[in-house]
Amino acid sequence: MKGVNWGNLYNQFKNKSFDANKLEKEIVRLMQDEDVTKKSGIYEYLLDGEEKRLNIRAFTPNMKREAYEKQKGICAKCRKHFAIDEMEADHIKPWRIGGKTNAENCQLLCKDCNRRKAGR
Repeated sequence: MKGVNWGNLYNQFKNKSFDANKLEKEIVRLMQDEDVTKKSGIYEYLLDGEEKRLNIRAFTPNMKREAYEKQKGICAKCRKHFAIDEMEADHIKPWRIGGKTNAENCQLLCKDCNRRKAGR
């Protein structure tokens, strides 16, 4: 695939073993996923697990506002009230296990809770 630095990937992961059948199934799934906007990042993502490589579409401001109104400004994790600009949109069902970037799968967390969640 154009734009993939195959030499670096080989050097970084040459000593790891992977299941080719599982990788192929994931490649097909990710290629078909409309939320993945950087298809060339799929290979690196499957090797190192860093979602940033996929350039996954973020929730729109309208989806964030809708979630804020539905939650009445309450963080889904710590249950405290925050202004909308103090909160971040988060996937309820994580993207990595099939969660979509849509209004039904959007929840708002305060910035602190979202960062703690990301660190796990």
